[in-house]
Amino acid sequence: MLVACAAILLPSTMLARPKTDVVVLDNGDRMTCEIKKLQRGKLTVKTDAFGTVSVKWSRVTGLSSDYWYQVELQSGARYIGHIALGNESGQVEIRDIDDEGRAVDIPRIVEIIPVEASFWSRIKGSVDAGFDFTQASAATTWSSSAELDYRVPRFEINLDFSSNIQSQEGAETVNRQSLQAFYSRYYQGRWYAAALGQAEKSQNQGLDFRGLFGGGVGRRLVQTNRSRLRVLSGAAFSREKFEDRSEYESNAELVGVLAAETFRFDSPELDLSAGTAVYVNLKTAGRYRIQATGKARIEIVKNLYWSFSIYESYDSNPPSETSRHNDFGMTTSLGWSFN
Repeated sequence: MLVACAAILLPSTMLARPKTDVVVLDNGDRMTCEIKKLQRGKLTVKTDAFGTVSVKWSRVTGLSSDYWYQVELQSGARYIGHIALGNESGQVEIRDIDDEGRAVDIPRIVEIIPVEASFWSRIKGSVDAGFDFTQASAATTWSSSAELDYRVPRFEINLDFSSNIQSQEGAETVNRQSLQAFYSRYYQGRWYAAALGQAEKSQNQGLDFRGLFGGGVGRRLVQTNRSRLRVLSGAAFSREKFEDRSEYESNAELVGVLAAETFRFDSPELDLSAGTAVYVNLKTAGRYRIQATGKARIEIVKNLYWSFSIYESYDSNPPSETSRHNDFGMTTSLGWSFN
């Protein structure tokens, strides 16, 4: 049994396929390589001579591969097939299972994902850690965060964790932790269905724990090789407990999400992202929550970056009389990305 399982897994996880793909650049150079993926305006390829390298997508004028890929356009249209050089520079042909070709302008392509890729090659993420100290007040702040993304042609899973611990001489240590999970199932026309989960704690707001699960329907309003903008609307169920309450309370909420990101591939690479989620409580009239985050990430050297993050959590009518309405913070950290 074990031998049979190994025989199935080995071809996708251990045995590299031949590097027979071709990438044509705007200066006329042709690279023989293995096309790994196109995401965020960056084409990742693997070569025998230089290993894994990244190419700015705007420099690519042609590419071809006999292997299967999912190709997504700015319009949200998706095609699965082999990729062939087009009749004109700046075009490719996507050939389906019947070998019928569809000509596509390269600038319209925003994502290329191998259909038959190993589990580990589909994962990307990052880890951040930061420390701040103020001598005058003997205050220290530890911050950490991690992101994990798993993408296949039909769906995507995102995990996001953040933690802030603030301590000061003569004062109680303050903790804030948040874990979010997001599942997206993609459809034509940039539409997607989503499921979301969240677990959080915030001593600044007197929140011992809040767990949330919900879902909705969204659309990517903007999707280019430089920027993305998406919206989501849906509903969620939550359970929460505050420090001065002995029992958990249940809530039903309407959810609205707006998220944007923009990125620059020129060195140093720069990523900017921001998101706002609004939760309208259906159980307590007039109560709503707003959670907003923002992050700037600047490359130092390959995979190593400096980041600046900001967060705001607001509750218009918290159940606890001792709770603060808002929790606000800023952190700086060093991080490492992998993909």
